[in-house]
Amino acid sequence: MSDQWQQILEQARQIQEQARKDGGPLWFRGHRRREWQLESTLHRHVKTLMSECGIPSKPDEARQLLRDEYKSLFRHFKRDAWPLLSESERSDWGLIFAMRHYGIPARLLDWTESFACALFFAQYGRQPDEDAAIFALYPERLNLVAIGEEGLAQLGDGDPTLINLDLFHPGCVPPDKDLPTIAAGPIFTNPRMLAQLAGFTLSGDRFEPLDDQFGGKLRAEGIVAKLELPSATFA
Repeated sequence: MSDQWQQILEQARQIQEQARKDGGPLWFRGHRRREWQLESTLHRHVKTLMSECGIPSKPDEARQLLRDEYKSLFRHFKRDAWPLLSESERSDWGLIFAMRHYGIPARLLDWTESFACALFFAQYGRQPDEDAAIFALYPERLNLVAIGEEGLAQLGDGDPTLINLDLFHPGCVPPDKDLPTIAAGPIFTNPRMLAQLAGFTLSGDRFEPLDDQFGGKLRAEGIVAKLELPSATFA
């Protein structure tokens, strides 16, 4: 085992040990390209639309386009996919999980409790000369920064203890102000989500990558950390 790879494993071990001391969960996310940022598929999709159509990226107009496009994608997916979905996938959030699985842009950004699972996705499709990355996130500390509550919101159980998650759903009326990015645990609507120990961040209305949001506080305080996997670690 190379010294470089051993150092990466040691970084991951230290982050996991800190999470155990804090008594909170720790999530990971793997990117096969180091330069890929922590952005939802919906945000990337809308930025592409604005660029291709020459739409000025004014904050209010971009936010409205994000919400309108999400609502349109959701309605089309629900109409077309309904006969093909299982009973659990026909719930409000089950539809969103299914959208994400089948590649339809959504606010969800996938995370996992398993470092090994994140490593699999960092390596999946990676070329030997590519630098990859694994991100680590303390989800409860993200919520403390985002909404002033240290805890994990739960998707699909109807409990608005931390925040009303319906505000993030494209079938509901959003607030007048920007939605923040928060962390939420899912109801496992399919075996794949359970096997991957899935967690999600619900991306808000801002278009900065997650680690740049909140004035860079998440990165500065170690709430989000990035472990880089140089090409030399490919083997």
